[in-house]
Amino acid sequence: MTGRTIASHDPDLAQTITDMAAACHRLALAEERIHLAHRADNASHLVPHAVAHAGAIRDTIATRASRLNVKPFGLRLIIEEHERLRIKQGRRPTMEQLERAVEAAADQLARRAQADEAHQYEAELHARRSRQMADASVNAVEYLRASA
Repeated sequence: MTGRTIASHDPDLAQTITDMAAACHRLALAEERIHLAHRADNASHLVPHAVAHAGAIRDTIATRASRLNVKPFGLRLIIEEHERLRIKQGRRPTMEQLERAVEAAADQLARRAQADEAHQYEAELHARRSRQMADASVNAVEYLRASA
């Protein structure tokens, strides 16, 4: 790959990026709407509609991703990196540039997942210790009441 455009390398991917960029943007907005509906007071009636709307967009992206034999989030990542590079450079990126950008983003996501798993393990450990201490303190109170 020496400066080849995405369209010359993989026409299906180029067309998918073009077609699904708007869908990915709409999905990001729909996910934000779900988040806001969950947090808002008296907006619980909006949640089912927002979830259904986001689900429909996810299905559209998943259908397109399956044609390329890529997972839906992988397609979203490709499109997001393509858009980021397009805005940064002022033109469409080459296949090489897109590959490097997606690889860097995937590496960053892997490191974040590893850190999140470590934090989750630590939080579960603290929760388990807290439950044990709470049980022990209840037991201690019962013992003192029985002795008194």
